[in-house]
Order: sequence, then structure tokens, then C-alpha cells
Amino acid sequence: METCFERVNPLSKTRMILLFLHYFLGYQFVYPMLLTSFTLWLDPVARVVPDWLQFLLYCYMIGAAVWLAFPLLKESVQGWKKNRMHMIKLCLFLFGAYYISSIIINLIILLFSQSETSANQLEVMKEISVSPYLTMFSTLIYAPIVEELVFRGVFYRALRPRLSCLSSALISAFLFGFVHVFFSLLTGNFNDLIYLLSYGLIGFYLAVAYEKSETIFGSMIFHFINNAIAFLMIVL
Repeated sequence: METCFERVNPLSKTRMILLFLHYFLGYQFVYPMLLTSFTLWLDPVARVVPDWLQFLLYCYMIGAAVWLAFPLLKESVQGWKKNRMHMIKLCLFLFGAYYISSIIINLIILLFSQSETSANQLEVMKEISVSPYLTMFSTLIYAPIVEELVFRGVFYRALRPRLSCLSSALISAFLFGFVHVFFSLLTGNFNDLIYLLSYGLIGFYLAVAYEKSETIFGSMIFHFINNAIAFLMIVL
């Protein structure tokens, strides 16, 4: 039976490029600068961007990403209708496998790392203490939607027709992991490089969830489950 990965990619090159720019250039660099400028325009002595502006940015990010990836989402709806129960069971099974794998990876990191957690994770913990509801929205809604559309919907889907599932998953997992340690490397914190293993591991399982479920909603649900458990572990 033909899988979605053997068919023509529903996303045009233009949509994929725009999604790439929207996330990597926009969210990582341009949008934060615009938010800072707008905040200072509203209040010249402000020290932080207000939560409501951050929330509007997340909503814009989600809306724009969904619009750009609409053909892919339309295709994924068919996969969701066809095997939704299989997809949910698959996500739960993969999460169990991921949890066991993560224990091994974390033990390796503990042996070689000089820090107990990544700078990205520390930043999330800080944000939870300052803006718990905004962080919950970005962690449970924004990240599973936007990051899956970019890393699995664009990168994995573009690689898959040319490469095997394993090769495509490993490359997209590396990119996913690299983004999560990128700013640490920019500041000279090369100790965080080892956390490519942990972030790359979840990226790998997210790609497998997409492959086996044949719908981007599979990786979104997996992403949500992982983030929800991580969020609860920090809060409780």
C-alpha cells in the first residue's frame, strides 16, 4: 500500500521556504527584535516584553505556520480519520520506548557533562516561575504545532523521498537538537553541545511517530505528551 511519503509532497517549495524563514529567521531573530522595539515604544523604561505581546506572537506564529502548511495538514486529516486509534496507541508505545532510551542517554550525559541540565531547560524553568500560563501555552500548544510543522512537515518530509526512514529521522533529529542548543553555543557555552543527544533523541522518535502514523498529528500528539509530562515534573 502506498504511503504518504511515496506521494508528491503537498507542500510546494515556496511554502517550505516560507515556513523555514518564518521559524528560523522570524521567531529566532526578527520577531523578538520587533517585539522589543514595540515594547519600548509603548513603555520606554520597560525591561521585559509583556506576556500579552508574547502571547500574540505565539498566536501569530501558529496561525502563519498552519496557513503555510495547510496542504500538509489537509493530507494529514485523511490519515487521522483512517487510523486515529492506531495512532494514539502508537504514540503511547513510542513514548514508552523513548522513556527507556532517554534514561540511557541521560546517564551518558551525566557521565560527561559539567552541568545537570541544559541552558534551554533552565530557561524554561525560569519562564515557568515568572510566567507559568504563557510558558504552558508555548510548551503545550505552540511547540507541538509549529515545531512539528517545521521539523517533520518540512525537513523530514523533504528528506524522506530521497532517503530511508532512518537517515531522514537522524538528520531531522540533529537539526531539531541543534536548534535547542544553538543559543548556548552562540554565548560560548559549548558544554551544552552534549545535550544534542537528548534533544536529538526526542526528535528521532517524533520523526518515527510521523512515519508510522502517516500523519503529522501523530508527531504532534507525541510532542504534546512529552512536553506535558516534562512541564508537570517541573511544576509539581
